[in-house]
Amino acid sequence: MRFVQFLFFKHALVLLAGVLYYISLPDYLVFNSMSFSNGANRDTELQVIVYQYWNIDEVVAEIKAEHNQINGTPTTLTINLHRSKWSFHNGYEPFYTTTINYD
Repeated sequence: MRFVQFLFFKHALVLLAGVLYYISLPDYLVFNSMSFSNGANRDTELQVIVYQYWNIDEVVAEIKAEHNQINGTPTTLTINLHRSKWSFHNGYEPFYTTTINYD
């Protein structure tokens, strides 16, 4: 009986640790940024890991605002949202892509 209680307590503790870890993650993490310039044009492409998938439009707006505040406004900003860094490095397509033209 003690073993069953120990096993239950152990599983509950692992589940609690997982939930606390997930809650502590940021909404997103920009892990790769590439900027291409030619004359008057500057095109920027961001690779972003999204940890919390609700309100994608709000997350994209936050990424756009943060990028433009730090780096200035490019001619074109492409934001690629990935589920994990592993999926990016293994050639999986982003689950969401948006391109913003500031012409």
